[in-house]
Amino acid sequence: MAQELDTFTMIDFFANLVKFWQIIIFVFGAYQFWASRRERLASDKVRNEQAVTDSNYQAWQVVNSAQGKGGSGGRIDALANLVKNGQSLAGVNVDGAWLEGIDLRGANLQHASFRHANLQGALFDGANLKRVSFEGANLTAASFEGAYLQSAHVAGSRMSAANLMKADLADLVGWQEIQSISYARLNDIQRAPAGFRDWARQNGAEDAETVQTPDEDGGSAHGFSTQFRAV
Repeated sequence: MAQELDTFTMIDFFANLVKFWQIIIFVFGAYQFWASRRERLASDKVRNEQAVTDSNYQAWQVVNSAQGKGGSGGRIDALANLVKNGQSLAGVNVDGAWLEGIDLRGANLQHASFRHANLQGALFDGANLKRVSFEGANLTAASFEGAYLQSAHVAGSRMSAANLMKADLADLVGWQEIQSISYARLNDIQRAPAGFRDWARQNGAEDAETVQTPDEDGGSAHGFSTQFRAV
C-alpha cells in the first residue's frame, strides 16, 4: 500500500513538474515575443525616421536644383511634402515657377520669394507669409484664409477671386499696385492698411456687406461665375 502511495506521489510530482515547465516555457515565449516586438517597433521607428529624412533631402534637391527656372520642375510635390513633414520653408526662392494649385497650408514661408510665379488656386491657409514677395505673381483664386501676410509684397500681383478671409494684412506692401482684385473675398480681414478695404471694394472685391445671393443659374448678381472665367 505504501509502495502504491509512493508511486502516485511520484506521478503527481512529475505531473506538477511538467506543468511548471510548461508555465516557464509559456512565460519565456511571451517575453521573447514582447521583446522582439519592441525591437521591431524601434527598428520601424528608425526606418520611418530615415525615410522622412531621405524624403526631405530629395525634396530639397528638387527645389534647389530648379531655382531660377520656369515650370514646375517637380516643386509642387516637393514643397508640399516638405510642409507635410514639418519642414520650414522660410526664405525659399521659387521665382518664376509654375506652382498652380500647390498646397502650402500652415507652412512657414517667412521671407520666401514667389516673384512672377504662377500660384493660381494655391492654398496658403494659415501660413506664415511675413515679408513674402508675391510681386508680379498670379494669385488668381488662391486662398489665404487665416494667413499671416504682415509686410508681404504684392505689387503687380493678380488677386482676382482670391480668398483673404481672416487674413492678417498688417503693413501690406504695394497693395495700391495690385493689378486685379475683383471678386476677392475680404470677410473679416485683420489689420488691413488704411484705405485698403475701400480701394479693394472699388476694384470689385467682395466682403460680407457686398456679397450678393446667387441667382437661379448659379451665378451672382455680379455675374461671378461667368466673369471669373475671363479673369
